[in-house]
Amino acid sequence: MVTKEFPDEGELVLCTVMKIMGTTIFTNIENYNKTGIISTSEIAPGRIRNIRDYVTINKKIACKVLRIDRERGNIDLSLRRVSQKDSREILEAFKKENAALLILKMVLNEKANQIADKIRAKSSIMEFLEKARENPALLDEFFPKKEAEQILKIIKEKIKEKKFEAKAVISISSTAPNGITLIKEALLSVKTPKITYIGAPNYSISVESINPKEVDKKLQEAIETISKKIKASGGKIEVKEED
Repeated sequence: MVTKEFPDEGELVLCTVMKIMGTTIFTNIENYNKTGIISTSEIAPGRIRNIRDYVTINKKIACKVLRIDRERGNIDLSLRRVSQKDSREILEAFKKENAALLILKMVLNEKANQIADKIRAKSSIMEFLEKARENPALLDEFFPKKEAEQILKIIKEKIKEKKFEAKAVISISSTAPNGITLIKEALLSVKTPKITYIGAPNYSISVESINPKEVDKKLQEAIETISKKIKASGGKIEVKEED
């Protein structure tokens, strides 16, 4: 969702490489329709022999905004200051947004872009369709009944239910002669979570739900159940970290 003319300094943006002139890359900053400039020193660390080893015309790249000159309209960008993780996430979001727009075009044809702009004033198209999958009434704001029904049918077929996850790492130990058996029984006392052995005495425990308000509650309930079971047999449990 973009409601401003320029991006912010430090913001990560999706760009399309438009032109390479000497040691300078000119890009179009998607969603803002502004020109961004990347100098050689901001392409990659170390010596660069050939810029085209890193970028090519029309390539989509994730960049960080370094400086903005609003009067001249100049925006300096950096490619090397974007982590691989951030780059993957930005490019993946772009692919999802294109897929969401395609769903609108399947039903609306030439009206799709106009409706897409209205949706983007509030959120991304994909985010809107994901919410509409769980709450179809949201479609009524933008579409007549027949079109809303068609879009709902498509998104139920093509968009997976969004799941939320809560995770923790627990440490379990027992000095009892049958300690391994007691630990196993404690872990098996909960059925919903996914439990993964990391390395003695640590286990990863995770819970998924389509309801974001439920995941933390279910995780805590699972940990409490395991804790009661292991402590009753004289063992110890510690929650080492949570995400």
